[in-house]
Amino acid sequence: MSKALLKIGAALYGVVATARGLLYDIGVLRAYRPGIPVVSIGNVTAGGNGKTPLCLLLASEFAARGMRPAILSRGYGGSERGPYRVMPTDSPSRVGDEPLLMARANVAPVYIARVRALGARRIEGDGFADVIILDDGFQHRALARDVDIVSVFAGTAKSIEEFLLGKLLPEGLFREHRDAALKRASMIVVSERKVAAEGDAMLPLDERLLKALPPGVPVYRSFFEAAGVSYLKTGKPVAPGAVQALAAIANPETFFESLERLGFSIADRHAFPDHHAFSEGELVKIVEQHPGMPVICTAKDAVKLEGMSERVRGACAVLNVKLRVVPADAFMVQIERKILSGRQGE
Repeated sequence: MSKALLKIGAALYGVVATARGLLYDIGVLRAYRPGIPVVSIGNVTAGGNGKTPLCLLLASEFAARGMRPAILSRGYGGSERGPYRVMPTDSPSRVGDEPLLMARANVAPVYIARVRALGARRIEGDGFADVIILDDGFQHRALARDVDIVSVFAGTAKSIEEFLLGKLLPEGLFREHRDAALKRASMIVVSERKVAAEGDAMLPLDERLLKALPPGVPVYRSFFEAAGVSYLKTGKPVAPGAVQALAAIANPETFFESLERLGFSIADRHAFPDHHAFSEGELVKIVEQHPGMPVICTAKDAVKLEGMSERVRGACAVLNVKLRVVPADAFMVQIERKILSGRQGE
């Protein structure tokens, strides 16, 4: 598509996005407000922004504070329209790879619903939760929220440049106008997505990115800590050495770089589109390229490999990581304060 057509498409997209937001702002379109608080984790660009691990982190932190969180997702990539509570035994083709990953983490019940307001009603009806974590909900304004957390991916030089350009789809990556959208945020988490190796220090954020963020909106940073690499079939650890790397995520280069930072030498990199449904044949071909060499994948991809043959599962391993947000205490305190102030103001 020519640059001129992309610009026209972006302009039309911007008109529609702005008009839709205005209709919610002035009350023509009304949002359903549940009887329990909603904390949304979303983004302003298409693609991976670290929302899923942030949902799991928030669920764990809420549970540690004696709360009863539930996660509500659209269920992208699955056939189930919902409302439906995801079971660990479900298939990724039914519920989507990310909701299944979150359900198997066993930190909070996970629900999926194409219509998120119906999903919130289902959660309320089940009576378990006292807070809803809305996955990828920033643009889904039909469900009211008490806190809007926006994740911004800044893990590569390209991602930073695209953020600074601020171009709308399809010319760029933005789902809505950057500056106006970020002013709606309660807080911003800059996600670097790379896995920190032992002894790593956090580098300063790009000053241009900081200047592009709206003043007055608190900014936090997130990164992954490595929790080891282990074989899917046996759970045994994989020591640094020569490996193949497999990823079907939005930003596979950050995964590959992370493995190298942890001491692995990557013989072949296999990058597939985000949410790709692997076939047995694809994986057998990869395994056969270097017999006896481990094939390391992401946790998101690992949930899609369970139905594969013993041959495939025996060769594949997963990089286990844990997300950190800094400063952690201030992050959770602010979320709790916003929930409390929002509910007291009703």
